[in-house]
Amino acid sequence: MQLSWYYFLLFVIKRKQLQDAAEWEKRPYKRRHSRYQKAFYRALSAEEKQLRQRRIPRISLHSTHQCAWRYLFFSYNDQALITVTGLNHAMFEYLLRLFKLKPMFDTTTPFGETIILTNNRGRKRTVTAVDCLGLVLAWTRTRGSTMSLQMHFGMSMTNLSLYLRFGRQIVASILSRDHFAKIALPSDERIQEYKEAIAEKYPLLGDVWSAMDGLKTPIQQSGSTKTQGYFYNGWKHNHFVTSVFCFCPDGTIPIAHMNLPGATHDSTIADWGDIYIKLERVYNRNGGICCVDSAFRMRNKPYIIKSSQNDIVGAGATIWEQRIDLLRKQQATSMRQCSEWGTRTIQASFPRLCDKFPFETKG
Repeated sequence: MQLSWYYFLLFVIKRKQLQDAAEWEKRPYKRRHSRYQKAFYRALSAEEKQLRQRRIPRISLHSTHQCAWRYLFFSYNDQALITVTGLNHAMFEYLLRLFKLKPMFDTTTPFGETIILTNNRGRKRTVTAVDCLGLVLAWTRTRGSTMSLQMHFGMSMTNLSLYLRFGRQIVASILSRDHFAKIALPSDERIQEYKEAIAEKYPLLGDVWSAMDGLKTPIQQSGSTKTQGYFYNGWKHNHFVTSVFCFCPDGTIPIAHMNLPGATHDSTIADWGDIYIKLERVYNRNGGICCVDSAFRMRNKPYIIKSSQNDIVGAGATIWEQRIDLLRKQQATSMRQCSEWGTRTIQASFPRLCDKFPFETKG
């Protein structure tokens, strides 16, 4: 009797499985993101998974006191430090002073715990403020996996990830309060200097003080088709986060609006970020004009000049006026390259921006 019930239960379970499989086949196709398709990885043993972790174990690394980073830093060679961090020793020391003045590094652990400083509380950290700041700057200057940073700084992957996140939080905090790192409109005297510098090279652009362009940074595609549409750019055929920067002749950024979905047009970003309002404010103060490309609207606004448009000044314009207008627009095209160089400088100085950022809605 007991065996009959046992076989009956097996029959019911098997029938239920067949029904579920049949219903699953009838369901409409729903695309699953590649990050959720890990059947091969789950089938591996624990040892095989460990071999594929793409990290260097502690036994294969130098100690932090003898790592390549400290040898490079204490050689006091500016060329080497600029190659790794993008800063010379003078600028690095300036950031390091701000880094140390911020009590967050000494009074907070990388795990987010606040501690009370005492003379006999455990052992000292092997990772100093120099190491933590250098790790953050070197991370921005590299691409791909961080395992190369393990060899440079002599840190295991877990330790490196903790201090990298910890250091980024401190750097973002100190730069948000630093006068030289702020994105702000320059003074009228400074804008006049920009005008004179541009007019010296382009005589017909005596009122131009800046140039503006957009920058797209790649991002991973979302698992939701609707969300993908926000970030997909049909011109580039990829998913991006879009920003708009305004550049001055000396390389500073007085106006910016960042981190918008890649499907957003540059002109729309400038409108949402009140960039047009700020440019108009500068024009009303001192007559300054910004040079842009054809992607931006506000065609007839006096505070914007667009590059290389072979339109005539007016219906009754003379040949001389047409030539002057065409020459002015050609000079505006050359001046607009300032913004192209600016966006390229950002990408070259921070290669990490060229990597695909992970898509996170609550990151």
